[in-house]
Amino acid sequence: MFYWFVKGVFFPFVKLYLNLTRDGLEHVPRRGPAIVVSNHISYLDAIILGSASPRPLHFMVLRWMYDLFLLRWFYWGMGTVPVKTEGHDRKGIKQALRVLGAGRVLGIFPEGSRSADGSVGEPRLGAAMIAALSGAIVVPAFIDGARDSLPVGSGFPAPARVHVRFGPPLRFSRAGQQPDRDALREFAQAMADAIRRLEPAA
Repeated sequence: MFYWFVKGVFFPFVKLYLNLTRDGLEHVPRRGPAIVVSNHISYLDAIILGSASPRPLHFMVLRWMYDLFLLRWFYWGMGTVPVKTEGHDRKGIKQALRVLGAGRVLGIFPEGSRSADGSVGEPRLGAAMIAALSGAIVVPAFIDGARDSLPVGSGFPAPARVHVRFGPPLRFSRAGQQPDRDALREFAQAMADAIRRLEPAA
């Protein structure tokens, strides 16, 4: 209920102030586990992607952000999954797998941090690891226009036109098995390439 309340608050802002449009919704499964992976260019990305998705997204957030006293209640209510930035976070991965095991949708920005120039950077291996262990499909998405509204260093969003495009899903070929690092790198790169292919032509 809290998730839908928050989405009800933010959706009019995203739809009217940011002129949200979206396509490729047919690629987001109506039921069952899935991982939505997207580019990351603005602090608005989670709000925009959550508004565009027809299903609730349980975002992975950095542990230090989750632990902020004034925000922890919000992140908890939104069903986010806190994850450490350093090392191999077994606890975060297990919690992400529980979300998927319950048939829900996980939202991940594979780069781990916002892109300063708007391009899709090199992905970390966390999203690939979760996809490999869970067997869930991975739906790539591309957010266009968020950087025009709230670029890195800006303090307040400006009116803009944002668009979210969802692409055909991917699946780790040896799902359910303990993957080796090379296989993870290969799949992480495949996810990044799938996101890049959704970028509008210049």
